[in-house]
Amino acid sequence: MILYFIQWDLPDQKANLTIYANKAKNDWLPATLAHPGVQEIRNYRNPMEVTPQVGISIEFESLEAWRDYLESQDYVRIMRELRILGCRNFAAHLWAPSKYFPEVLKPGNK
Repeated sequence: MILYFIQWDLPDQKANLTIYANKAKNDWLPATLAHPGVQEIRNYRNPMEVTPQVGISIEFESLEAWRDYLESQDYVRIMRELRILGCRNFAAHLWAPSKYFPEVLKPGNK
């Protein structure tokens, strides 16, 4: 499992924010979920209302699936469209399971 986190700030213009919300719901998220190797997407907002305003985690089944997604036309298009709409201050992080604690830890598990 590979976790890809990407964060950004939303467009300033209200019209672009409306387009953004529509594209996210009806295009970007479905296209990403349909990519081979994508297992889950989680969307986050910053409750402190400071930068970054948006965070998304995408879980991939493997590092190869993540690489394939980053090289895909969908990813290139989505990132281009985000910038065109006025999203800015992008940051990305990639995480793989720990070598020392690869299992999921939850309360009550010992």
